[in-house]
Amino acid sequence: MTPGTMGNLYGMGKGPVWMRWALAALAVLLAAGLWFQFKGTAPRQHLVVAESRQMMSALIFVAEAEGFFADEGLTVEMLPVANGRVAMETLLDGKAELALSSDVPASNAMIARRPVRIISTVQTSDRDVVIASPSGGGLIRPEALAGKRIGYTADTNSQYFLDLMLLQAGLVGQVTLVPIESGEIMAAMARGEIDAASVWTTVRVAAANLFPQGLDILTAPGLYTGSWVLSARKDVVDAKHDALVRFVRALLAAEWSILRNREKAIPVVAAATGIDEALVRRHWESYGFTLRLDQALLLSIEGHVRRAGGNPGPEMLGYLQSDILRAVDPTRVTVLD
Repeated sequence: MTPGTMGNLYGMGKGPVWMRWALAALAVLLAAGLWFQFKGTAPRQHLVVAESRQMMSALIFVAEAEGFFADEGLTVEMLPVANGRVAMETLLDGKAELALSSDVPASNAMIARRPVRIISTVQTSDRDVVIASPSGGGLIRPEALAGKRIGYTADTNSQYFLDLMLLQAGLVGQVTLVPIESGEIMAAMARGEIDAASVWTTVRVAAANLFPQGLDILTAPGLYTGSWVLSARKDVVDAKHDALVRFVRALLAAEWSILRNREKAIPVVAAATGIDEALVRRHWESYGFTLRLDQALLLSIEGHVRRAGGNPGPEMLGYLQSDILRAVDPTRVTVLD
């Protein structure tokens, strides 16, 4: 047998060809087996999210319904709370690892130097908060609010929007401000205890049956662009950073799912919030379900700090946990350092 023949048979001195193919196939099978074993037995990360059944939380509801959290090796427990302020309190009290709220409670936590970190916005809108009043009362222009009793929910975007509205209209000190919790504010207006209410969409549409004659809505697009934000505590960011990255990656998958087929998402959001599907569809265009950390959010936070008598500085950036969103899609982070 010639050296050439020997080389062809034994694969140029590296062992028989059939043996090399067998070993390669075995390696592939072992790798696949180990991967499936890891995929099937690796402990899932568990995250508790404080959320108040808001339409603004659509990305979270869709991610859960579509199995995107499970795909990322997560189990997500939704902890129901009354509103975004309570969600933030729940987070800071250690009863949840994530919270969904407007930028107002998040900003208040920053002002108080609490260990909160904003991971991303999940929704942005300048049409969510309005002044609602029983139809026919004539409260359809800002100046008509003078002398009226107006309800609001303290330390939320309800209060912030009302403050801006009164300031812009020159009505500061000319109305009676009545603090009422979000779950009671529309019922209080139906009973005649207040003349109007500063409310976000979910609160308003959920109580539509209390006003058979309908509601008059006073809006101010552009006056306040509110962000619905995902926040975590600093210790959770340190301990579960990888899980948070996977959580945000699942939200990004939900964002794309909503963009592809909003008609599939709307029933999911209706079921999660308990709001009639037709009402969810009617108000859908008021929302922008997008993950981002941008300059608009930072400017809004700085505005809250100034309103509270503070002087915002570079330390505000330390409350934006931008590395998590950057790990998922760096183009979503446009805030200026």
